[in-house]
Amino acid sequence: MIKVFGKENCSKCEALKKILDDKELEYEYSQDLKTLMIVASKARIMSAPVVQKDDKYYTMESFLEVL
Repeated sequence: MIKVFGKENCSKCEALKKILDDKELEYEYSQDLKTLMIVASKARIMSAPVVQKDDKYYTMESFLEVL
């Protein structure tokens, strides 16, 4: 399962959701800022969105490379 942690008014978050929808991939999207901060800090990623797949964390760009 793919989990995407984003935030309000985030153009990259919206772009990633569109890419995942276009590819018809199932994912969960969370827009809770506190959760985003916890996940981003744990993953050492300092920009939204943060993607979790198979217990690994990715920036949007690194996730698209492995997609």
